[in-house]
Amino acid sequence: MSCKVVVPKRIVAVLIALTFLTGIYAAAQPTSTPKNEIYGGYSWIHPNGNVDWGRVPDIVNGFDASVTHYFSQVHNLGVVADGSGHFAPSSGFHSNVGTALGGLQYKFHSDQLSPFVRVMAGTANLTPNFLNFQWKPAVAVGGGLDLNLAKAWAIRIAQFDYIWTYYREQNLTHSTDNWNMYRLSAGVEFNWGWYNTLPVQAACTASPTEIWSGDPVKVNATGTNFNPKHTLTYAWTTNGGKMQGANAQSSTIDTTGVAPGSYSANATITDPKQKKNNSATCSANFSVKQPQAPQVSCSANPTTIAIGEPATITMTATDPQGWPMSYKWTSDGGQLTPNGTTATLTATNADAGKTITVTGTATDDRANLSANCTASVNIPALKQCVNIEDRGECTFEKNPKKPWRVDNDCKDTLDRLALQLQQMPNGKLDIVGYTDEKETVNEQALGGQRSVNVKYYLTTDGPTKLDASKIQPRAGGQGTKSTHFYFVPEGELCGGQAEIGTTVDESQVQPQSRNAPAPKKKAHKAKAKPAAPAQ
Repeated sequence: MSCKVVVPKRIVAVLIALTFLTGIYAAAQPTSTPKNEIYGGYSWIHPNGNVDWGRVPDIVNGFDASVTHYFSQVHNLGVVADGSGHFAPSSGFHSNVGTALGGLQYKFHSDQLSPFVRVMAGTANLTPNFLNFQWKPAVAVGGGLDLNLAKAWAIRIAQFDYIWTYYREQNLTHSTDNWNMYRLSAGVEFNWGWYNTLPVQAACTASPTEIWSGDPVKVNATGTNFNPKHTLTYAWTTNGGKMQGANAQSSTIDTTGVAPGSYSANATITDPKQKKNNSATCSANFSVKQPQAPQVSCSANPTTIAIGEPATITMTATDPQGWPMSYKWTSDGGQLTPNGTTATLTATNADAGKTITVTGTATDDRANLSANCTASVNIPALKQCVNIEDRGECTFEKNPKKPWRVDNDCKDTLDRLALQLQQMPNGKLDIVGYTDEKETVNEQALGGQRSVNVKYYLTTDGPTKLDASKIQPRAGGQGTKSTHFYFVPEGELCGGQAEIGTTVDESQVQPQSRNAPAPKKKAHKAKAKPAAPAQ
């Protein structure tokens, strides 16, 4: 009698499932794995063998137990010893199967589900019903899945093993030699002894990472994957300064006197209770910056002052390092009164016509680095005041028909005046025209007309043509029938002086030549007497 074996296909399916689970949980490595595990649980076996009286039935009464020790170098690989027993019920067929196997087991340890595969070899005790028992060689391939409840305890959800062996009895004529058995089991697992599975690591930090010489640097070391129940030791070294607290998790580096440049602090974290995978190192970098001089600027307000007046000089100073600063002031003139970031400059007589330069200096109190700035203040030269000069007059009394006409006497006066003015280019001539009381009543603009006519003679009618832009006609109001001449030099008038009269609008008062005819008088019509009232 023979049977078709289908178990290998099922084995392949189970192995594929285990591989899938392995891919899911392989990354979820725990921080520690057990050195040893012991398993015990219920077991069901399908002998899958035939004898003359028929197929050996499944045996549902059984147990399976195993002990596994995992290697220290490869924590997932271990040597396993497995034993199982399957007993026939008290009635019916009385076939029994027992196994004693040993081999290698590879488990993908994780925090929750841990799949495993294994290969074993050993012996099997086969006792078909009514037949003699035999011990035969056996080879097994299998795997399973454990659910971790706690660090030491787990439930074996399922365990499947394919076991190949054989049974030969000479008196049997219709039996199969090969027994391709498969076994299912589930139970409880206990773990003890532990390996650190993940490599220990260390991470170092420095704060701040950029400093000035003399500033402290705080460093800290943090370990990863160390046993949290063990006390760790720390050892610090640095090539940039003096380490304070070199045996603590956090330390401080004194950088006094350290030159600008890049430096590092190195830490070693050690678990003295762990023999292997017990130490990790890390490094934190920091740099000492080159100190910079203060940044300064100066300004003056106002930038131009007279003798005896003050100007305020302000220095705006910042230190890149934020260090305190001291201030100093100097000047090449005037009287300087410093007051921190400001100074007051007062001009003296000796400074007239000069530009005074004030220099401010800011010095940081730590690195003794300085920076300067300047501000300039102008002191105008002393000015001489000028006086208005009286240059004579012309009268207009001899020609009542033409009271505005430049007559011969006035012409001679103006010719002499024109020659004088040619020698006096820096200044101007004010011509102030006046009228007497009667003229003021009859001709309000007569004074202005006289001054405009005089300008016309000096610039047009006369033999000496003067620059019209330097002659200003002005109206002096009530006085005499005359025009007065005042020469106003360039410069500031001395105190108490002012130009006389008001400026004549030459667009409204047209000049008249001394040769122009007198205007004709208009005849006045007699007014009609009013009619007598009716009687």
